[in-house]
Amino acid sequence: MMIAVAFGMAMNVSAQEATQSKYGADSVACVTNLSIYGEAYKQWESAKFDPASISMEMVKAWREVFLNCPRSSQLIYTRGEKIMDYFVRTNPKDKDAYIDTICMMMDNRAKYFPTDPKTGASQVANIMGRKGLLIYTYNKNRYEEAYNVLKSAVEMDASQLQGAYIDAYFKATIDMVNNDKAEKMEIINVYQELSEVLDNNISALATTETELVAAKEDAESAGDAEAVAGFDKQIEKNEKNIYINKGVKNNLDNLFSPFASCDDLNKVFSAKMAETPDDVVLLKRITTILDKKDCTDSKLFLDAAVRLNELEPSPEASYNLGIKFFKDKKYSDAATFFEQATKTENNDRKYRAYRNLAFCHQNMGNFSRAREIARRAAQVDPTAGEPYLIIAQLYAESSKQFSGEIESRSVFWAAVDKCVKAKAIDPSIADRANSMIRSYTAAFPPMETIFFNDYNEGQSYNVGGWIGETTVIRARK
Repeated sequence: MMIAVAFGMAMNVSAQEATQSKYGADSVACVTNLSIYGEAYKQWESAKFDPASISMEMVKAWREVFLNCPRSSQLIYTRGEKIMDYFVRTNPKDKDAYIDTICMMMDNRAKYFPTDPKTGASQVANIMGRKGLLIYTYNKNRYEEAYNVLKSAVEMDASQLQGAYIDAYFKATIDMVNNDKAEKMEIINVYQELSEVLDNNISALATTETELVAAKEDAESAGDAEAVAGFDKQIEKNEKNIYINKGVKNNLDNLFSPFASCDDLNKVFSAKMAETPDDVVLLKRITTILDKKDCTDSKLFLDAAVRLNELEPSPEASYNLGIKFFKDKKYSDAATFFEQATKTENNDRKYRAYRNLAFCHQNMGNFSRAREIARRAAQVDPTAGEPYLIIAQLYAESSKQFSGEIESRSVFWAAVDKCVKAKAIDPSIADRANSMIRSYTAAFPPMETIFFNDYNEGQSYNVGGWIGETTVIRARK
């Protein structure tokens, strides 16, 4: 059955003839077809979209609704995706014609339903993002078309893009470069652009997480069990979204890796910087990507950081200079610049500035100050586990500050506590946390030492000095 071409031929006429009425020129026919295809679709859905259960009567009725009363319901388009998916998969030789129909569906949805009925906000960028995703999903050979659609969606409103759209956009960008339809710099530019979108998403979700947790605590204090349950659901949903965004970001990094060796980045960026040495956007891109990829030892990074600071002094420029001084082990100078960098409005950069500032004070032996700053980093990004690993390191390194076998080893109990918390918050650092746990557990006191000092395993213990934390006594196994 070849219905896609018929759709394409009829659509121009339909677009001209459709009235402003929700149900089109023939409202009786529209309502009838809505009912026919709607009921049949529900049955097909109940059958879990089994290809053998599809009704051609449903398809015919849906087609009439789609062509003659396109404003009647947004379900025309969301359900239409399932119907078109069936035809794409069961008629591979006509796949491209059905993809064309899908594109037409997405365009009409954006035309007739430009705003989300639930929120009233624009959803056009999201619809175009989905259009690009579907093109790329069904036919990778149409990567250039998908790339252009997804690029336009990002330009409209990047915040509307879902993780799958971002993933498809970057893959299509790589295809463009691999087929000599774009320069390698385009991969770098799109990577940076999408990284910022994901960082902003994660930052916004982290802020929401903090607000939800605080609201839940207030509800618990008030004894409002119903409100607490409601906040638990919101927190669970928010954490799922954080996990999804972090997963997409990790996948983006993995896709970028083949193009992201320090040598490759320096080669591409050096050429661009030579062409436009005063391009602030380019300088920010250079310093940001080289920092993320740990390529900050290069002369290019220093030159870009210094020039950026000259052209546009800012927290971001200060951050870059902090990185350079830290690499040179000039921790006091680095700390000065990282302190300035914490004034940024970019939450990802603010988090990294606090984290690096904590490293500076750790290297200078200012353990209490380093812990204070690591806690600030954790406040900026409650989903990050690394601040707790920093605190664990600070505790472990404090062992020699304590006299007595129990006192000097108690810091390792507190350190392990922080490692456990770190990996519970952020599974991505679990391997590092587990490695540290093994190391610190080996430094626990043996059972006989605990016994001869009149303590018992499992007993509560307060670690003194600047640490001042309560932990639990554990023996080395």
